Amino acid sequence: MAKLSKEEYKQWTEFKSVNSTTIDISEQKLISNLHSKLFNHKYYVPCSCSPKIWNTWISDINTIYDNENRNST
Repeated sequence: MAKLSKEEYKQWTEFKSVNSTTIDISEQKLISNLHSKLFNHKYYVPCSCSPKIWNTWISDINTIYDNENRNST
């Protein structure tokens, strides 16, 4: 399974700490970059017109993040 670097882990921790129902452009870029790296696909920023892809990608990244968090304790 793919892993987050220490810097990526830190960035994702910061992202998760924000209590918001929207994501800004910088967060979209972070999600897109991490997902393309972790799931080995070409980088692209999905349309913001529908939250479905965004929610799926966030969930995918959270799964890896949570596994790493669990393994580090």
